[in-house]
Amino acid sequence: MSHYQQQPNPGGYPPPPPGGYPPPGPYQQQPAPGPYPQQGPPPAPYPQQPPGAYPPPQAPAPAPMPPKHQVPLKARLIGVCVMLVTLIAGGIFAWQAMYAAGLRGTHGEFTVSQCSTQTVSYRSHGKHRTREEVECHGTFSADGGKGSDPNAFLEPSSSHSAGSKISVTQTDSASTLESRQFSYVEASAWNGGLMFAFAFAWLIGTALGAFMTVTGHTGRRSRVSYGAAWRSTAGGATRPVLFGLAAVGALGVVVSLLLGLVL
Repeated sequence: MSHYQQQPNPGGYPPPPPGGYPPPGPYQQQPAPGPYPQQGPPPAPYPQQPPGAYPPPQAPAPAPMPPKHQVPLKARLIGVCVMLVTLIAGGIFAWQAMYAAGLRGTHGEFTVSQCSTQTVSYRSHGKHRTREEVECHGTFSADGGKGSDPNAFLEPSSSHSAGSKISVTQTDSASTLESRQFSYVEASAWNGGLMFAFAFAWLIGTALGAFMTVTGHTGRRSRVSYGAAWRSTAGGATRPVLFGLAAVGALGVVVSLLLGLVL
């Protein structure tokens, strides 16, 4: 049997009883965990509002998108028809104005044999109206003796007595009437300027037809109001194009009349 030798006790604890366990190490108390684990710095406290104060302002909700502008098909067709009619009418007046200004055709002199005036009735805007039309028959002699027409026919702006001489331009195309071969246009600065003014005035009507086609507003009884039609043209190229077209027409009317008076 070996002899039990007691070891020195460095920690100062009493020796364990025979068969006991060695004493545990020195115990260190851990901090008690909170109800929730902390992650990062604590949030800043929400500022308290004084009694009777309004809540902090909130960001406004986005406005709903306005409905897309709808253009009725009938309104588009009306606008296209207006554009076609005004362009054709303006082209006819511009073509005649070139003859009246002496830019095309054969210039010459028309000797009046007889003029007659007749009253023509027509209906406009629901009312019967009348106008007087002048027809003159005579002989045409081209400048420089390049040709003549003994059965010339002219529709001047006013009546002339027999033997009067009128400066005219013979058109390039032959007439369909059997009584004359060519048609004639009274050649003068005022007549040419007046016809050019009518041609530019029809250009303003073309701008109106384009507005009808794009917006759908065709008048008082239109399904699209003028306010809605005008707002639909904002922010695009429609307004500059329409204003530019109307401005060219208005400026052309003024310049044509001034040149007709001055020249």
